[in-house]
Amino acid sequence: MKPLCSLKVLDMTDGNPYTGSMFADYGAEVLKIEKPDGGDSVRRRGAADAGEGIYQAFYNRGKKSMTLDINKEAGQEIIRRLIPQFDMLIVNKKEEDMKALGLGFESLKEKNPKLIYGVLTPYGESGPWKDMPDYDLLINSRSGLQEKTGFPEKPTKFGFPLGYIYAGWHLSAGMLAAYMNMQKTGEGIKVSVSVWHTLMSLDDTFAEGLLGMNALPKRIGNGFPTTNPTDTFRCKDGWFSLSIGSDAQWISFAQCAGRKDWAEDPRYAHDPARSMENYFGDLDQQLKDYFATITIQEADMICREAMVPGGPCNTVMELAHDEQVADREMLLHIQDKKLGDTLQIGKAAKFSWDGKEDHVIDSAPLLGEDTDDYLAGINIEQVEIARLRADGVI
Repeated sequence: MKPLCSLKVLDMTDGNPYTGSMFADYGAEVLKIEKPDGGDSVRRRGAADAGEGIYQAFYNRGKKSMTLDINKEAGQEIIRRLIPQFDMLIVNKKEEDMKALGLGFESLKEKNPKLIYGVLTPYGESGPWKDMPDYDLLINSRSGLQEKTGFPEKPTKFGFPLGYIYAGWHLSAGMLAAYMNMQKTGEGIKVSVSVWHTLMSLDDTFAEGLLGMNALPKRIGNGFPTTNPTDTFRCKDGWFSLSIGSDAQWISFAQCAGRKDWAEDPRYAHDPARSMENYFGDLDQQLKDYFATITIQEADMICREAMVPGGPCNTVMELAHDEQVADREMLLHIQDKKLGDTLQIGKAAKFSWDGKEDHVIDSAPLLGEDTDDYLAGINIEQVEIARLRADGVI
């Protein structure tokens, strides 16, 4: 049994299905509403030809699929008839656009007073930015995250769309909180999250630095404003990360590395002198020179002995063969209905009962494979289903 097995979610997002994926992974019945012509745009992402790519196999896994054109009145009416059967609805359009379709929160709440209505937008549903076009790079920039990420000569973004994934997570958490409240009050709630809201909420060190010290942060690569060394270093055979968080860790590392001078020299032994005054200069160069003389395995053993945070900068290929990844089942072989055997990322949260953990993940659905079943569930006859299909509504 999965923890959300009693929850029913109607997923009307397009191109950003992560919130629905969270619910599906943890057991909810998630019905994905997709365009009749091609489905959710994520189906084509990463495809080598006009077919479907691996993204949809991952993001749509465990969901059900219904094709429906919500721009047509008949499609909108089907949503209104479906909504009493669902606990939650997820959209990534502005609610004013949904209102124009007759599918806004207040309209649907009349059909289902307990409905949790989740909205994901780039910048929020009000304010001068609300209608601006977006991609993760732009929201990284406008949130201030990119300006303080990278090296002095150039800001950089994260290596994956952090904002959209984390915002989807926040929306799922907010919707579950609203659902818990609804169980007490019987009252449905609208939950609105934007990617920009999310990235703004992530910043603690830099914002507090500005508020507390009236100083803007500087880009310092892999370093940290208040605790160092925190950086990547080139070993004989690749890159290694080291992140020292206290004087005790630094002294332990220095001793295990055979560099007692680092532990004893008053310039390096204690913060803030080590981190703020000496790291970005002579100590940084000494560390670079030291790591260049050892292998990644030797560096790893030193950090393990010292019990300090350090480890190799793994490639994805190295991760695929790592014992820790296998033990925690973070890469799984899933038999996708269309692509066959696929290697997919496992679930982050592990639920245990009877001494076992649940790692079971179901395949993504074929486009529209559940359409007829759900229409039959709202008492639409086969003759009417055939007419809807002929009219391009489903």
